[in-house]
Amino acid sequence: MKIMNPLPYIIQTMPLLAFIGTYLLIIAYDKSKIVERVTSKGIKTVGTVVEIRQNPGELFGSKEGEGQAPVVDFVFSNGSHRHYSTHYQTPCPYEVGQKVEVSYYFYKSIREVLLANEGAGTLPKTLFRWGIALCLIGYPFLIKKLMLLGGTN
Repeated sequence: MKIMNPLPYIIQTMPLLAFIGTYLLIIAYDKSKIVERVTSKGIKTVGTVVEIRQNPGELFGSKEGEGQAPVVDFVFSNGSHRHYSTHYQTPCPYEVGQKVEVSYYFYKSIREVLLANEGAGTLPKTLFRWGIALCLIGYPFLIKKLMLLGGTN
């Protein structure tokens, strides 16, 4: 039985990393503008803290992280919504039953909610870092492939 070398197939798919990296950079930019978008287009209302959640820790991590974040219920023009904040803090400045100011922006499938003093979080930075890394890996392969297709060596 002949065993095939997977390396040529891996190298052929490397340009795909450039497109994935570019997509991650676009999402990172969009997520970094969430505070600005909700502040300018959003509606302010009052919600109630219904639960305090413990930080689940790092993705793929086995230990508990530090901090707590509120779960807030609020009513808007078309019904009610439950917001699970990911802004974990120690000590948690919220208590169950506490009334809090909520800003929300709902448009079609977009559901963006921020509590007072919340930021965009770490997601934009994480997506940006992964996007840059994948672009740095994928674009050289993509450029080389395009040059070969164009006939230049």
